Amino acid sequence: RALTILFFPLQLGFTLGNVVGMYLAQNYDVCILIPNIAKKLEDFKKDVEARKKPPSDKS
Repeated sequence: RALTILFFPLQLGFTLGNVVGMYLAQNYDVCILIPNIAKKLEDFKKDVEARKKPPSDKS
């Protein structure tokens, strides 16, 4: 009986976690989010590189 009392909340939490995970997997658009992060990271790297280089006079 004590094992059932301990097991039930764990099983319930696991089930609800799976349901929430499946919902997010179907409805949260990760494919759009990841390229945006990659693009922002590239822009940041370019900005840092531009700041490292001394300004060149072309006049």
